[in-house]
Amino acid sequence: MICLYCHGKIIAELNLLNMFSKPERICESCHLKLTEWRSGVRCGRCHKIMAPGEKECTDCIFIRSRFKPVRSIRCLLDYNSEVKMMMHRYKFVRDVALAEVMAGFIDIKEWQYDHIVPIPVSKHRLGERGFNQIKEVLKRSGTAYTELLATDKVKLQSELSKSERINSDNPFSFDTGQKDDKILDKRILIVDDIYTTGITVHHAAETIMQRNPASVDVLTFSKA
Repeated sequence: MICLYCHGKIIAELNLLNMFSKPERICESCHLKLTEWRSGVRCGRCHKIMAPGEKECTDCIFIRSRFKPVRSIRCLLDYNSEVKMMMHRYKFVRDVALAEVMAGFIDIKEWQYDHIVPIPVSKHRLGERGFNQIKEVLKRSGTAYTELLATDKVKLQSELSKSERINSDNPFSFDTGQKDDKILDKRILIVDDIYTTGITVHHAAETIMQRNPASVDVLTFSKA
């Protein structure tokens, strides 16, 4: 087997524990690098590394002042230097094969949700990149999803300052043809690639909450 991240050879001894399991996507060395979390005191909700003297997460304070809170926020990986490099290769170098690597970290319990909703990308961004980076990972992990939302937003979040992100308008609307009863009293999981300030996922949640779901949770591939 070849590691899908570093392309080195994966050496694994066959035993009763792994005989009937799926083969590993990446080698042990790459797994350790990608799953390392940077040290520091973290916010118990959004998992941000707190600044020295920061007693309460300022990002979460703002989110509470602006949005109705989602039920929970979970991040699969930290945005360490290796994950940052992987995300760059995946999204901007268009190394779509890395979706297979990230799919190996997906552990969504689908029975807990009625709809798993990926953050959409605009037609312009889809044409430029060639794929929706969230949908591609969900597909490769075998996770069923529902496209409830649409957007015309062109500018990348990474191109905006923190102030611009905080003051941006909600870019999401319901996808054409979606009916109210598809969300009413349903359990929703919103999936995004990177949680930075939380504005994107909370804008998405704000749109979905207009139709009175039972609950809204957030899952992101990494926490910046």
